[in-house]
Amino acid sequence: MRFYAVYAADVLEAARALAARAKRRKSGLLWFALLFAGSVWLVLRLAELALAVGLPPNLEITPGTLLFLTFFVMLAKGAVDAYHRAIRPEALVFLLAQPMPRGSVALGKFFTILWFNLAFVAGALGLAVVFVGVGGMHVPIPAAFAASLVLAVIAGLASGFALAVLGSLGTWRRKAVGLGAYAPVIGVVYALLDAANPTMEGAFLALVAVTPFALLGVVASARFLLEAWNNQTSGRRRTKLSRPYLRLPDPKLEALVDAELKTMVRKRQFLLSWATIGILGTAALVMYAILGPASLLPRRYADLFYPLVVVAVAYVAAATQLAVPAMAALGKELDRLWILKSHPVAGTTVYRAKAAAILVLAPVILAVIVLPLPLVAGFPWITIAFLAAVSLAVCFGLLALGLWVGGRHPNFDPNTQGLPDSIEMYNVFLAALVFAFVLVSVPTGVYRLNHVLGLLAAILVADLAALAVVVTTGGAAHRYERLDS
Repeated sequence: MRFYAVYAADVLEAARALAARAKRRKSGLLWFALLFAGSVWLVLRLAELALAVGLPPNLEITPGTLLFLTFFVMLAKGAVDAYHRAIRPEALVFLLAQPMPRGSVALGKFFTILWFNLAFVAGALGLAVVFVGVGGMHVPIPAAFAASLVLAVIAGLASGFALAVLGSLGTWRRKAVGLGAYAPVIGVVYALLDAANPTMEGAFLALVAVTPFALLGVVASARFLLEAWNNQTSGRRRTKLSRPYLRLPDPKLEALVDAELKTMVRKRQFLLSWATIGILGTAALVMYAILGPASLLPRRYADLFYPLVVVAVAYVAAATQLAVPAMAALGKELDRLWILKSHPVAGTTVYRAKAAAILVLAPVILAVIVLPLPLVAGFPWITIAFLAAVSLAVCFGLLALGLWVGGRHPNFDPNTQGLPDSIEMYNVFLAALVFAFVLVSVPTGVYRLNHVLGLLAAILVADLAALAVVVTTGGAAHRYERLDS
């Protein structure tokens, strides 16, 4: 039961951190509860409308597909949580140095991740039952589907944990062999849940059969935990001086931007970001390949469907690859903050460097996500330019939001690598969704009336969002200068 000691210590530490945050911001939990309940209500309301109005055959989602999507999303969530909690933290050395089996450390960390995520799922299911039973929503929630949903969450988190460990091994050959060895589990889940289009009971039985193998993957990957941790914490060391990645007029700004970019490369953050952006861009193209041209869709979906897909995928990329790193820009320094504070560099220069290093990914989002689908689908040039402008506005806007949150409420917890806690992260994502909707809907309304004016409005909104980045950078720098090193 040594794994339980690791699990209990993590949960206790998280509970204390949450209690401290709630004490500092008493309205935070209430605000989170309202947003969480509103999100569940909105999802149920959309499901109710879809059941009442009906969807075209090529847009229908079967229960098996919904469960596979849940599994896949939890796989990504489990991989991210495992990376930040079980692979990347340098403080893990204190556990790995103990006379304790690696399996106990891995299981303890996995059960912490499982407990946190199942708590959210249990809360969402409880609220759904209340809304359906008391609110009178006509959305069926069969017991078999609820049980299958829980199993999909468990299997997805276990698969994500295993893939995070296997994908962090020392060499590319070992990574490929490890990921390839686990790939059949994901393939079997897809075949049983999505391709086979099973009944609700069949999907439940399939998940009952697959979940133990996913959990065995956590145990099997535990023997590689030390190698993965060593590989991720050591990073890539260079023995000779290298040229800066970007040439800038200000030498201090150039040096800080170069240090930020090389740290990201050494810690493989750029590799993960590029992989995530590539997966999102590929997913958009795959959706187009499955559904076909817009002319094949129903008339009421044809005009806006693919532009909405492009903007939605761009939002996901901007929220995860721009807003999240911006929130951790200061907190990730942890005990190294004194190094920055000891330099004769103004706080504005420091935060401008952090913002510039994160913003390097914005052109990648445009090139990999925003442009391919419109070019393949043959959109008019003015539509492509409009989508690029509003997507750039979303990138600037969410970066500004992340800088504001990260500068106002930096988190120096080494277990989260500077990221905010789950409640604040959830609040920020919802705020980012509303913010992105405003940035996109205003120029879109103008574009529907006049294409040229709509494009100009999108450019104006992008300029205003860029101005928001400048303003929030200055505010975050002011709060940075007031911190005690």
